[in-house]
Amino acid sequence: MTEQKRQWAVKMFLAVLALTALANGLGNNIFSNYFNEVFHIDEVQRGFIEIPRESPGILCMVLVAALGFLGNIWMSVVAQVLVLVGLVVMGWLSPGYGTMLVFLFIHSLGMHFFMPLNDAISMDLADKDKVGTTFGKFKGVNTLFAMIAAVVVFLGFRTGFFSFQTGRILPFALAAIFTAGAVVLLTVLALSLPQKDAVKNHRLLFRKRYMPYYMVTLAYGCQKRIKIVFAPWVIINLLGQGADTVALLTIATYLAGTWAAPVIGKMLDKLGVKRMLWVEALYIILSFTVMGLLAGMLARGTFRLGDPLTWLVFGAYVLCVLFEQFNMVHSYMMRSIALDPSEVTRTLSVGLSVDHVMAIIASPIMGVIWNTWGVQYVFYLAALSALFQIAAAAMMERQ
Repeated sequence: MTEQKRQWAVKMFLAVLALTALANGLGNNIFSNYFNEVFHIDEVQRGFIEIPRESPGILCMVLVAALGFLGNIWMSVVAQVLVLVGLVVMGWLSPGYGTMLVFLFIHSLGMHFFMPLNDAISMDLADKDKVGTTFGKFKGVNTLFAMIAAVVVFLGFRTGFFSFQTGRILPFALAAIFTAGAVVLLTVLALSLPQKDAVKNHRLLFRKRYMPYYMVTLAYGCQKRIKIVFAPWVIINLLGQGADTVALLTIATYLAGTWAAPVIGKMLDKLGVKRMLWVEALYIILSFTVMGLLAGMLARGTFRLGDPLTWLVFGAYVLCVLFEQFNMVHSYMMRSIALDPSEVTRTLSVGLSVDHVMAIIASPIMGVIWNTWGVQYVFYLAALSALFQIAAAAMMERQ
């Protein structure tokens, strides 16, 4: 590929990332409100809905193995078509609960399928001497347009332009249009660039040496439930807030993330993986415990919306969601303990599966815990899972 062709491909893929970030922000990020306002589900149902949402995280490895002959970009076309089908049905066709679950699964399958392909294409398009710079540019565009989508969601629901009470769910419909644009651009890329296989070796790889990575990934699958499911559910269910408030909190989280990510990166270089695992564990324990205490007080009626403590709930929400920035520590740890660089990608794929298996198990269990014993114990359980980070740091000391 000539340098001019590569630069053109980079610009095309930046446009794809912008469109997919807008689609994700308008679609995936408002699902909790969609489930609540359209289907009026309870906490137990909310937990079980995560099964069709997260099981594709395991199946994407099967899809990569089966469709690897297509190459990364053509597989990305397939992934975005799956996302598009799900959004069209949920946005335009007003499906019943059972049908919605089917197309939620299809939508999620496409999103998870695209995750490993995104990084693979980024590496293919990067300048060999500036891989980090290229990755930074891609991530920056994705974050910027995700924030723009959050602003649109906030304004749309705050002004009444968006609503879940109409036959057509406009945010999903717009997300479908952006996804269709991504499909078109990816198709142009696929037709213009030489074909490359995404994966050559599909064999799963387990090594005792990599147990610290598997452990933090297992914990991450549990902790991520707080970000995706239960922290938003506190805002929606206990505080009675709509999609506009969730979008505003999402904007605040993105803004905080633009500061937190480089700080965590610098700390990682300065302190090393083992100490950063301790920092991550302490952060998770403190932020999740504080949110658990506040959510428990809300559930007991100790304070209500409008009380000054409400601002502490909003702040704790941002801190709980912000923990995901520590995910870079896990990937860096895997690279630092790898016996061979060729094993990194395959082991990260195993980690993705472990993460999603844990997510499928943890979500319904946490939903039952919320409904039976109280919301605070969901957050306390997730905080307790940070012991896996501490154990992983201890295991790395012995390697």
